[in-house]
Parts: sequence; structure tokens; C-alpha cells
Amino acid sequence: MSRRTFILFAAVALIALALAACGGGASSGGGSSANALNVTVNASEFKFDPATINATAGQTINLTVKNVGSIQHTFVLNAANVKLTIDPGKSVTQTFTAPAAGTYPFECDIAGHKEAGMVGQLIVK
Repeated sequence: MSRRTFILFAAVALIALALAACGGGASSGGGSSANALNVTVNASEFKFDPATINATAGQTINLTVKNVGSIQHTFVLNAANVKLTIDPGKSVTQTFTAPAAGTYPFECDIAGHKEAGMVGQLIVK
């Protein structure tokens, strides 16, 4: 083996070792943070935008709900035990794991808001 080949192999081995050392601990429980879904939903009178969230089963979801309306709203996704209360002009963030494949409704559970159309769905594939 030539000296140049030896140096090349040594450099590749060092790079691989460095990358392996940096790779541990990337997961945060329910799913891989490498494929985490970061989604922001705007809540207003009387809708969610977007009203549909698409995810993969087991995926980590970093959900931020911003209340861009003038009254208090909630975001309730029973399938993932998510219930957020958001005051006007504020935002709330929660991380959760997408459930098994299926379609799961979410809503604002303040009296009359759901009935006025403040609903949406999480579609998990």
C-alpha cells in the first residue's frame, strides 16, 4: 500500500469516526427528530389554517398554534392527548408523536366554535 493510499484511508476513517461520535442521541422518544414535522396552525374566528395536517405514523410533530384572532381559542386533538389554550395574539407549542395510521379530528372546544366550523384533521399515513 502506498503512503498516499494509507493517508487517504486514515483520513476517511477519522471522518467516519467523527460522524459516528456526533450521531448518538438524535432521537427524542416517540420518533426520530431527524424527520420531525414542524407545523404552525393559525387559529382565528372561526377556523384553523391549515385545517389539515399530514404526518407519518410515529413521526414527531412539533405543533405551534398561533391565535391570530381576537378571542381565546383551544386546539384539541384527543388522539394524541393534546389540549392547548391560546390567548389572542399568543402562540403555544407542543411536541407529540403521531398516532397509528388514520384520520383524527381536531377542534376548538370553546362553546360554539366547533359548530361555527373551527375544526380540522390530522391525517396519518
